[in-house]
Amino acid sequence: MKEQRDLGLLILRGWYWTALHAGKSLSHAGLAPLIARMGFPIPVVLALWVTFNESIGAFLIGCGFLTRVMAASAALGMAGALYTSVRLGEDWLRAALYLIIFVTLSLTGAGEFSVDHLFRRKKSPTTMERMG
Repeated sequence: MKEQRDLGLLILRGWYWTALHAGKSLSHAGLAPLIARMGFPIPVVLALWVTFNESIGAFLIGCGFLTRVMAASAALGMAGALYTSVRLGEDWLRAALYLIIFVTLSLTGAGEFSVDHLFRRKKSPTTMERMG
């Protein structure tokens, strides 16, 4: 059961990585003006944060490194994207789907097939060390 969950989390991360790099990124020219028009504060900083989430953050999530932190950050970004999509009357389904994915990953972590798991395993003492 645990292996199935971990495999599912690997597929979820991979699906997100594939979809993002298929040209479906929300980051584009004119992002800061759009953020300002929606009434969010510090639009330039938020535009840089969104761009980071959708590039470096996406890569880290895809690798399963710092997954909970990066997924929580991306979930906040997707909540803003969902709000913006609904407010502008645009298709909001993709933003909602990514929001669900990121909330799930931030709550569960990346699973066994991830860089996070490799680092956790290296830090924890082996069973023999605990016994002796």
